[in-house]
Amino acid sequence: MFIEILSYFCILFTFTLLIYWPFINYFKITPFIDRSIPYVTGIKFGVTGLILTYSAINLVDGVLVNSQFVSVLFSGLLGGPFAILVSGLIIGIGRFFFSEVTMISTIFNYNFILLVLFLFLITRKYEMTSKTVFTYFWLCLVESILISFIGLCFSSQGYGFLLLYGLFTVFAFYFIYIVIHQVKRTNDTVQETNYLRKIDYLTQLPNTTEFEKCIQQLMKKNEILSLLLVDIRDLKMINSKYGYPTGDLIIKQLALHLKEYADKNDAFVGRLSGEEFAIILKDTPPALAIFEADNLIHTIAQQPFNVIDKEVIYISVTIGLSSFPDNGVTSRSLTENLIRASQLAKSNKTSGYFHANNLK
Repeated sequence: MFIEILSYFCILFTFTLLIYWPFINYFKITPFIDRSIPYVTGIKFGVTGLILTYSAINLVDGVLVNSQFVSVLFSGLLGGPFAILVSGLIIGIGRFFFSEVTMISTIFNYNFILLVLFLFLITRKYEMTSKTVFTYFWLCLVESILISFIGLCFSSQGYGFLLLYGLFTVFAFYFIYIVIHQVKRTNDTVQETNYLRKIDYLTQLPNTTEFEKCIQQLMKKNEILSLLLVDIRDLKMINSKYGYPTGDLIIKQLALHLKEYADKNDAFVGRLSGEEFAIILKDTPPALAIFEADNLIHTIAQQPFNVIDKEVIYISVTIGLSSFPDNGVTSRSLTENLIRASQLAKSNKTSGYFHANNLK
C-alpha cells in the first residue's frame, strides 16, 4: 500500500511541476497563445488525471480512491474556469473506462463530473487565486470524503483506507503548492534581477546596453535607421534653482513623453546617462529623421513640466543625429558620430539639432 501511495504522489508531483514550469517563464504572449492557454492547460492536467486514475488505489467494488480533483484545482489556478472544465471532463469520462462498472463506481464518477461543473460555474464568478484555491480545496475534499463515506456504507471495507486517502490528499496538495510557490518566488527574483540589468532605474527605460543591442540587431538585418540623441538644455541650472529632486522629476516626465512618442512611431527609446536619451527610428533616412527631430524639439518646448508646489516650467532639448549606413557601418562608429553631432547641436542656437552628415 505504501509503495502505491508513494508512486501515486510522485506521478502527481512530477506532472504538476512539468505543466507548471512554462507558466513561470515569461515569453511574449500573443492573442492566440492567450486564448489557447486555458484549453492547453486543461488538456495537460486532464491527461495527468487519467494517468493518476490508472494508478489509483482500488478500494472496493471498483471504487477508485485518488486525488484527481487536486489536478483539476491546479489546472484552474493556472488556466482559469475553462481549464477546470476541460481537465475535469477528460478525467470524468476517462474514469468510466478505468474503473469497474458498478453502481457505486458510477455514482462516484457522476459525482466527480458534477463537482467539476460546480467548480467551473463558481470560479467564473469568484476567481480562483493563490489564496482562494485553499477554500476550493477543502470544499472538494469534504465533499469527496462525504460521498465516499456514503458509498462505502454498502460495504464493510475501506474505512481505514478512506482516512488514509484524506490525509494523503491534504499532504499532496499542500506539499505541491508550497513547492511551486517557492519555485515561482525564486524565478520571480531571477526575472526581476535580469530585468533590472536592462533598464534605467529612474525612468524605467532601457539602458545603454539595450540601446547597443538594438542597434546591432537592426544592423544585422541591414535596415536603414537613424539615431537621435536627446539632451536637456540647462538641466544643471534647473538642479541649482529647484534642487536635484526636481531635476529627477523633469527627467522622469521627459521619459514618459519620449516613451509615448516611441510607441506611436514603433521606435526604441532609452536613457543613456544623466539628461541624455537615445531614440532609434527604424526605416528612417536622414532627411526624415531631421524632420522628426525638429518636430520633437518644438513639441517638448511647448510641453509644461510640473515641479514642486505645482509650479510649471518649460524646457528645451537639443538633438544630435546619425544614420545608418551613411554615418557608420558599425554600432561604435555610428554612436561616435552621434555623440559628435550632439555636441554640435548644443551650440546650434537656431534649430537645436545637428546631423552627422554635416560633420567635416
